[in-house]
Amino acid sequence: MTDVQQTFERLVSLAIQREEEAYDFYMKAAEESKFKSSAKLLQDLAKQEVAHKEKLKKALDEGVCDTFTCDTVEDIEKMDLSQYLVDIPLGSNSTPQDVLIVAIKKEAAANSFYKALSVLTGSGVHRSVFETLATEEEGHKTRLQNMYDDIFQPDM
Repeated sequence: MTDVQQTFERLVSLAIQREEEAYDFYMKAAEESKFKSSAKLLQDLAKQEVAHKEKLKKALDEGVCDTFTCDTVEDIEKMDLSQYLVDIPLGSNSTPQDVLIVAIKKEAAANSFYKALSVLTGSGVHRSVFETLATEEEGHKTRLQNMYDDIFQPDM
């Protein structure tokens, strides 16, 4: 495996790790939710993150790293993909509003990350995996924004 392919494999592995973290985040938020409808939505999002993880694992198993279009590791670094993987900490004093804001930001970042990976993928089949994940993360963000509006801005 070339250095470029190894770098791409690390990026996809990092995406898998982020999906696992998102699952844990949503399950914890669901447990702490005071509203049944919010807990249900958060549990649903957690399940979808598991599906995302499985799609990424399948892409790795099917050789997605062989379809990477960058020629050098420097080309990858120029894309600054790390900007999409920023951790936003929550503390024990975080409010439900804080949790939703962080979740919205995480989904927006995941959407951008998957869009960037899709651009770097030469195979149409594998590109479509990343495009689908980007679309699903955008859908998660929209659902969370709607929940936020319903709970914290009901009169708007």
